[in-house]
Amino acid sequence: MREPRDRMARVQASDETWAAFRAQLGVTPVSVALGRLVEREVGRTARSSASDAEAVRVALDDAREVADELAALIARLERATSSPGAGAGGNR
Repeated sequence: MREPRDRMARVQASDETWAAFRAQLGVTPVSVALGRLVEREVGRTARSSASDAEAVRVALDDAREVADELAALIARLERATSSPGAGAGGNR
């Protein structure tokens, strides 16, 4: 894969959504975060349309990475809902 290059794009989001997005990034530059989102979207499309053996292997590796991220998120959310003072959580 080639080295990433700068691209220009406009993003449509409410002020509140954009502020929340920026806040959650911390020190990560917006350009880096948006680049990751683009890569994830391209990967999602590749996973759903993989047909040859190598593409399927790459898609499977990518899907496992996404599944690991989701598993970590689920575990964190389950811990948050089961901690004291979490309110009436736990309902799905």
